[in-house]
Amino acid sequence: MSNQAGIISQDKAQAASRATVSRKRVLVFSPDADLARFLLLNLEDQFQIVREHRLEQFEQAVKEILPDLILIDLYTFSADIIKQLDIVRRMASTIPIIALRAYMSLAPEMNKSIDDLTDAVFYKPVDVELITQAIEDLLK
Repeated sequence: MSNQAGIISQDKAQAASRATVSRKRVLVFSPDADLARFLLLNLEDQFQIVREHRLEQFEQAVKEILPDLILIDLYTFSADIIKQLDIVRRMASTIPIIALRAYMSLAPEMNKSIDDLTDAVFYKPVDVELITQAIEDLLK
């Protein structure tokens, strides 16, 4: 009996390991720790979530992690974020990018840059179910 229980336990561990390996990696970039934590808690069941909150480390994180998708919070609307999106798009043009942003009036060229550099844009407060569906759709 104990040998059989050990085999079943080992099979479960291997299945869990395969499930973890097969989950798609999503890099969440947000200077807002609360939003990043909220996204992590709501998405970690379906995806392998990696968080980065420092803009100066964002590009390096993309290179090291090689995520399947990037979820980026345009928290400050600074030119640095747009520049970083452009860098990421050039170095990893096959990685889908979803942007989260506040609903506010921006210069038309800023809106166009965000739309051109991302695959989807969601306005805050975020609807996690819609974001989850968008991630799944982009990763198909």
